[in-house]
Amino acid sequence: METCWKQESPIVVHGRITGGWRSATATKPEEDEGPFLAEERSLIDAVAERLGRTIERVRADEALRKSEEKYRLLFEKMLESYTLYEVIPDDAGSPADYRIIELNEKAAAVFGHSRDELVGRRLFDIFPAIREGAGVIYGEVAETGVPAQRRLQEPKTGRWYDLHIYRPGLGGSSSRDRRSPGRRRLNSPSGRARGGSGDLRAGRDRDRAHRPGGRIMRMNPAFVRMFGYDEDELHSMLFQDLIYPPEREAAWALLRKTASGESARREKRYVTKDGRIIWGRLTTSPLCDPEEKGLVIGMVEDVTDRREMQNALRESEERFREIAQRSFDMIYTCYADRGITYISPAVTRILGYTPEEMIGVQCSDYVLEKSRHEWLEADARIARGEPVEGMLVEIRRKDGTAAAVEMNESPIMEGGRVVGVQVVGRDVSDRKRYEDMRLQAFYQIEQNIEQFAVLADHIRLPLQVILGMADLTDDAKTSEKIREQVERINGIVKQLDEGWVESREIREFLRRNELV
Repeated sequence: METCWKQESPIVVHGRITGGWRSATATKPEEDEGPFLAEERSLIDAVAERLGRTIERVRADEALRKSEEKYRLLFEKMLESYTLYEVIPDDAGSPADYRIIELNEKAAAVFGHSRDELVGRRLFDIFPAIREGAGVIYGEVAETGVPAQRRLQEPKTGRWYDLHIYRPGLGGSSSRDRRSPGRRRLNSPSGRARGGSGDLRAGRDRDRAHRPGGRIMRMNPAFVRMFGYDEDELHSMLFQDLIYPPEREAAWALLRKTASGESARREKRYVTKDGRIIWGRLTTSPLCDPEEKGLVIGMVEDVTDRREMQNALRESEERFREIAQRSFDMIYTCYADRGITYISPAVTRILGYTPEEMIGVQCSDYVLEKSRHEWLEADARIARGEPVEGMLVEIRRKDGTAAAVEMNESPIMEGGRVVGVQVVGRDVSDRKRYEDMRLQAFYQIEQNIEQFAVLADHIRLPLQVILGMADLTDDAKTSEKIREQVERINGIVKQLDEGWVESREIREFLRRNELV
C-alpha cells in the first residue's frame, strides 16, 4: 500500500551505492519520532548492509566462475594434448604411478579412449611399455620440481611425442606434451560435514556474548549446534578456544578492539568439538546495554561451503591459467571494445612480440591481406555465436615476416550476446612450407610421368625404323653395329619405363594416404 512514512537504507557494494532497502509503515508516527523507532532503524540498516555483502559475494563468485569457464574452454580448444595427473607414491613415498585427473579431447585421442573411460585410471596401466622410460623422468620432476622436456616413442604404435613436464605449485606434478598428456597433482577440497548456515532471521543467526577476558557468557541454540559443544561446556570455555590455533592471536586482537567500542567483521577458521575445521564470518560489536557494560556480542555465520567453492574455483582457474602460460600454443582473449586482454607467453616465440606489447590491440590489425577473407568469414561465425576450428591465416611478425597460424576460436558470451573471442593458435609455418614442398614434388612427379611416356614413345618408333634399315643392308658388320646400338638405346628406354612405373606408384601411394 502507498504510505508516506518510509525509511530507506542504501545498499553499498564495493564502496558504491547500487540500490536501497526501503521499509514503510501504515501507522502514523508520533511527533518527532520519525516513522521508525531507533531499534527499527538499526535493523533496517543491518538488513541493507547484509544485502550489500551478499551481492558482493555473489558477484565475486560469478566472476570467478566465468573466469574458470573461460580457461576451461581454452583447455578444451588447445591444439596440443594435455592431461592432469595425481602422483601415486609407493610404500617409500617415491612416485610410482600417475592417476589421470583430467584431460582434454586431444589427449583422449592420444590414449585411444574416451575421457570418461580414462579419468581415474593409472597411466602405466594404459601404457605399460613406457613405465621404465617415462617413470624416471616423471618421478624426477615430481620430486625436484625442475621442469623437463623429452622425446619418447610409444612402442605399440611407434608414435613419437614431445613431452613438456612440470610440477605446478606445492606438492604437485604436471606434464604437458605437444601431442601427448601432461600430469599434475591436484589439491581437491575435502568433503566434510557442515554445521548449518546463518541467515537474516534472528532465530538462525549464530550469536554469543562474552566478556573482554574471553569467557563465553551466553549463546543461542544455533551456536550450540554449530560447534557441537553443550551449553555447560561452552560456559567453561574461552572465546579463543574455538578459534583455529594459528589464528587465535589475531582473533584476540579483534576482541580487544571490539571491547574498546568498535564493531568489526572478519572471516576466520574455527574448530568444532569433533575436530572439523569450519569457516565462519564473525561480526562483533560492544553490547550497549548499560546494565551489562563490558560485554561483547558476536554473530558467527558458517560460510564453509562458500569458502570451499571459492577455493575450488580459484584453484581451477589458477590451474588452467598455468596451462595457458606454459602452453606451446599462443592463447589469447580479445574483446570487441577492449582488444586483447590476455595473451600467453608463446606469442613471443611465434610472432616476436611480448605479451605486454599485445595487450589492448586488435589481432585483426596483424592479419595479412591474403588471409583477410578467411578472417572476416570467421568473424561472422563468431558474431553468430558459432565456434571456428582449423582456420589457417597468415599474421605479420614483429620482424615483418609472415607466420602461418592455425586457430581455434570460441565466442565469449555475456548476457546472451557475443562480446569477444577466445583463441588458441599454433604456428604451422614449417608444416605449411613442407606441404608446399610436397605439392611441388608431386607436381614434378606428374611431369616426370608425362615426360617418360612421351620420350619412350618418341624413341621407340625411330628405333623400329633404324632396325628395319639394318635388316636391309648388305654389310653384315654395319648391320650388327646398328643392332648393338639399338639394343643399347632399348636399355635406356627400359629405364625410362621403370622410372615411369616407379613415379606412378609413388603418386598412387601419396594419393592413397591423402598426402596431396
